[in-house]
Amino acid sequence: MINPNTLLSSKEIAILRQSKDWKNYLAILSIWSQIALGFFLFAVWPSVFTFLISSLIIGTRQFALVILMHDGAHNLISKNKRVNDFISQWLCAYPMMTETNTYRSYHLKHHKHTETDQDPDKILTDPFPVSKASFSRKILRDLLGISGLRRYIGYFASAWGPNEKSLIGNFRHFFSKLYGFLICQLVILSALTFFGQAWLYLLLWWVPKLTVFSLFYRLRNIAEHACTSGEEDFTNTRTTLSSKWFKYFIAPLNVNYHLEHHLFMFCPWYNLPLAHQMLREKDFYKDLEIENGYLNVFRKVII
Repeated sequence: MINPNTLLSSKEIAILRQSKDWKNYLAILSIWSQIALGFFLFAVWPSVFTFLISSLIIGTRQFALVILMHDGAHNLISKNKRVNDFISQWLCAYPMMTETNTYRSYHLKHHKHTETDQDPDKILTDPFPVSKASFSRKILRDLLGISGLRRYIGYFASAWGPNEKSLIGNFRHFFSKLYGFLICQLVILSALTFFGQAWLYLLLWWVPKLTVFSLFYRLRNIAEHACTSGEEDFTNTRTTLSSKWFKYFIAPLNVNYHLEHHLFMFCPWYNLPLAHQMLREKDFYKDLEIENGYLNVFRKVII
């Protein structure tokens, strides 16, 4: 891994390290407020159109929760470790049936061994480039909820504890692994029930999670590392420049600045655009894996 101090001055590094925890607190409030807005929109004006809009809002904000959890795994949500892990676990990870500490260990291996055989994420990019037919099938599986169902069935099966020797042992293992997820689901269902909208739990929490979330999660993974041009830190990770409107869906919280994130893991999401501007002023900028627009990325990964 490249030493960040060889890329930027100590003053620039200090600027990128500056944390403003209140931005994360506003971000988590904004994400959950938009999720609530999605439920409200359909509950007040139920129609096919508002269902599609609400599903898109909720599914992409579920995606944003996972992105903020990723910052929590890097201890970038709050300078206070307990606050950082609480927000990351209970407000981001558990609602999405994942877990910060487990992800942290897994993800740091990805940073250390990016696009090598030791990279646990390499399996996600190995198939690319793919044919148009293959790519279409992947997208269709996402939109139909097939990919999502496979993912969550796998989580439940793993949590059941296949190596346990008794039914009680299986239940203990199950709840020890999923208690946070189950509590968060109960809170969401209870909140909807309080407003007389319990039926929206499956329709507008799980349907977007199985479809919209799965789609944008896949597209983000593809954009970050698939079909990059080299095997070095400058070229095995991609930054994709895009409009703010497009970023709302596919790259919340500046996750499109993925190369900057790999080069400066200490940089919180709100400083990543500044990191990019700093790099633009360096002679080596021309050597970085930078793509203008997601459509150009998909042209590279689809043959």
